[in-house]
Amino acid sequence: MVQTLEQAGIQANAILTTSAGEAHSIAADAAAMGCDAVFACGGDGTVHEVLQGLVGTKAALGVVPLGTANAFARNLGLSLDPVKALQQQLSFESRAISVGEARYAAEGSEVTRHFIVMAGAGPDGALVYRLLAGKRSKLGRSTYYAHSLRLFLTRRFPAFRVDYRRSDSGEWVERRGVGIICSRVANLGGIFSRLATGSSANESDLLLSIVKPPATIGLPAWFAFSHVRLSTQNPWLEQARVSEFRCTPLEPNHRIHAELDGEWIGHLPISVRLLPQAISLLMPKNNAAKVRNKRFAN
Repeated sequence: MVQTLEQAGIQANAILTTSAGEAHSIAADAAAMGCDAVFACGGDGTVHEVLQGLVGTKAALGVVPLGTANAFARNLGLSLDPVKALQQQLSFESRAISVGEARYAAEGSEVTRHFIVMAGAGPDGALVYRLLAGKRSKLGRSTYYAHSLRLFLTRRFPAFRVDYRRSDSGEWVERRGVGIICSRVANLGGIFSRLATGSSANESDLLLSIVKPPATIGLPAWFAFSHVRLSTQNPWLEQARVSEFRCTPLEPNHRIHAELDGEWIGHLPISVRLLPQAISLLMPKNNAAKVRNKRFAN
């Protein structure tokens, strides 16, 4: 892949990560050195790590899909062939977009992380928790789906409190949910592809989907209505355009899992808001421009 960039007259180098979280510091260092773009070579988890190091910098984020789901790459219209995806982005332009910002407690202190694909709590958080790090990388999609089905059929999901601020009126609304997804892409891929239609990285607000209790009805209904494209008629689902929201357990002993971009972050409570124009992203443009001699890191 470095050769592909060099053939286009671009100075580039590749850095291999050896541990979780290392991509964050590598991306931050590359931006500090003046690189024009940093390519996340991997799946959505790798994109998530690189994102942490690039928010607030001038370096643009590029994506080379090498993961299982590659939801973000698919929504950018990238080829799943890594070399072809890289070649596509040579004609993309850098565009500032907003990203989600989540705050939560970990090991006694407040943590702030950003997300570019989705944030979730409840069933999807529990699924990600079951498929942590090393184990998840060895699973194909069919095994992933089997874990999802087993979890949804055997696990009880308690309701939790959801407070959100409507993006149109600024009004705060309180709800109960057994699961939430806040999506920044229109297609989450596979059997989850239609759960969050109607959103994109270009949106100036957040699309929040709340699955209403009880979980034994709300969760199957969510999949069923979404599959036949009738989400707006699902009485166990509420979707709202919001500028921020908070999720809080109703009982102290309720340990409700949360995730960002498919990465487990711990348990509720969690607060989420939109961070405007926080990162530059390599995105398609109508007319391909000539590639200038820039420095890239991947």
